Amino acid sequence: MLPFNKNKTLVTGAFEGEINLLRASDKFPYLEVMGIGNLEAAVQLSEYLSKNKEIRHIVFFGSCGVYDWSKIQVGSIISPNRVYTKELAHALKMAKQIPESPEFHELVPDKFFKTAKCNAPTTITLTELKQPPEESWKNLEVENLELFGIAKVATKFSITVTAYLAVTNSVGPNGSNEWAKNWKNLSESLQNQFLKAGKEIT
Repeated sequence: MLPFNKNKTLVTGAFEGEINLLRASDKFPYLEVMGIGNLEAAVQLSEYLSKNKEIRHIVFFGSCGVYDWSKIQVGSIISPNRVYTKELAHALKMAKQIPESPEFHELVPDKFFKTAKCNAPTTITLTELKQPPEESWKNLEVENLELFGIAKVATKFSITVTAYLAVTNSVGPNGSNEWAKNWKNLSESLQNQFLKAGKEIT
C-alpha cells in the first residue's frame, strides 16, 4: 500500500460496508462514506472538503465490474490510474452524452496492484458486451459508479486520489447478482490488506 499521512487523508467508500473494518480499527481520523453514484459522491465530497480544508489526499475503497475484453480477473484488486465517464447509450447512438471537460482524470495508482483504466458511468451496464461498443471504449477495463465524481471534485480542490477496487463481477446482465455474492468477502479482504500495511500510515 502507498504510504500516506492519516492527518491529511480522507479514507472513503460509497457505503459503510466498504470501510467498516477500517472504521472499527479507529486508525483513521478522516473516514466517511460519500454515497452511491457519481452525483451523490461528488456532492457529499464537495461539502466534506469545504469543511475539512486540511485534506490533501483521498483514498477510495470500492468495487467494480470487469468488461469482457479486459484480461483482469474477477476476485482481484486493482488500483486505477485514470477514470472516465462514458455512457453506453451514447456509444450505441441511443442518446447523446454531454462531453466532460476534461474527458478523464488522472489518479495516483498503487503499483503494488494491477493498474487499470476505469469507466464510471451514471448507470449500471446490464447489456452483454463481448466487444467494446465503440473505438473510445477499447482501453476501458473496469466499471465503477463513483470514481469519476470523486476524482472530478478532488481535481477542483487540487487533491490527489488513490483508489482500490475489488473486482466483484463481470459487467453484464448477471453483474448485480455476482456483485451481491462477492462484494462482502472481497471488501473485507481488501480492508484487511490495508490494515496490515499500517506501518505505512503516519
